[in-house]
Amino acid sequence: MEGGHGVLSYFVVVPVLLVMIIAVYTDLRRRLIYDWLTLPGIAYFLIYHAFAHPDQWTMYGLGVVLTGGISLLMAMVSNGQLGGGDIKLFALVGAAVGWEAGLYILCFTYLLAGLIVIPIWLASKWSGNQATGREIPLAPFIAGGTSLLLMAVAFI
Repeated sequence: MEGGHGVLSYFVVVPVLLVMIIAVYTDLRRRLIYDWLTLPGIAYFLIYHAFAHPDQWTMYGLGVVLTGGISLLMAMVSNGQLGGGDIKLFALVGAAVGWEAGLYILCFTYLLAGLIVIPIWLASKWSGNQATGREIPLAPFIAGGTSLLLMAVAFI
């Protein structure tokens, strides 16, 4: 991942972690990730990178477009199982870490979600309780995928 030095800046890591904590809380509690959290966050990261890494700014702008766009495409294919807050949270992550790291976070997120959700889904099918695991918030998995990437970059 080129530009990994920008990913570990305190001006990136601390705000991303704060956003993730709030997003996980609100998604678990209310099934919502608010625009007041994600939209200013996207703007903050794009402005920060415009000043801190002006030569690589397009990498972060593409992060918004690719991670947000892939999430939007997945939301359309899944008939709304992926919410708008999740899409904007992925776009925020792309703005924070860039397109390449953002794609890794997408992969990590869905791997983590699969490890948790598939057993829950199988248990609900086996028990006959269709209500169990019907709607599972994605923000905890996005936070987990983001944390995995940040730890990986820190140790590489």
